[in-house]
Amino acid sequence: MGNIRNWQKLYEVKGPKSLLDMSAVELAERQKDCDTVILSFGAIENHSSHLPLGADWFQGNALIKCVAEELEAMGHKAIPGFCVPFGVQTNRFERLHLHGNCYISQMTFITLVEEICLSLHESGFRRFILCINHSEDEAALHVAAKDLADNYDIKSIVADWVPPMNDFWPKVLKNKDHQGHGGEDETACVMAVVPELVNTEGAEQYYAPERKSVKMDGLHYYGGAVGVYMPVYKDYSPGYIGNPADAIAEEGFVCLEAYAKWIAEVADKYLFETELDEQD
Repeated sequence: MGNIRNWQKLYEVKGPKSLLDMSAVELAERQKDCDTVILSFGAIENHSSHLPLGADWFQGNALIKCVAEELEAMGHKAIPGFCVPFGVQTNRFERLHLHGNCYISQMTFITLVEEICLSLHESGFRRFILCINHSEDEAALHVAAKDLADNYDIKSIVADWVPPMNDFWPKVLKNKDHQGHGGEDETACVMAVVPELVNTEGAEQYYAPERKSVKMDGLHYYGGAVGVYMPVYKDYSPGYIGNPADAIAEEGFVCLEAYAKWIAEVADKYLFETELDEQD
């Protein structure tokens, strides 16, 4: 029979406290000079044998704290909220055969995002930084954010850091080819956050077969211009794209910091600079 007293540590707070780490009194005190919250949206999905099903969630919780620190360095205050673990279905035509995906529908996701933001708005938050940690959430997250702006005048930005990093990754990763779902970059980020849950032993590189090329025809959330919602080739993927065995935690720290810096710069321009313009 298990004994909780034998567990090494149930939970440990690292970095700035998130909303979930605070008491209601602490939160109210922080909100006296801060009305901005950072949220992330991930998924529970198969990342092959080398990463946990909650890889997106672990990364998302670390990312929002990094964003808060980057904003603090810019002179802006923001509270790391939490990463929502539930996302929409993964790219089912590439990874349909994989075990462990736990997803919600597009409409449920949109409603979930809107109701979370509305409830936090009732608690005094006026600005929302919505970070993507599961690329397939992007379309639904944009719909939710636009609904919130149109119907409730809630200010938010949706930050998809994947496209801006396409020219960054080759500079810091061992592999210059694109590393997709579960590849070197994502594996490195999970290593940085929960190294004990990563095991790359036996992971071999995998890249999808070459196909015809059309200008900007990559998946839209990777910076392309085309949304593809049908099978495009027979899937032989082991649950990842790239070479996860080359990942090291140090790469993950560099990547998370770069993602956070870009998100903070976007927030600085659209959430905080806009407010200064309105005051003038």
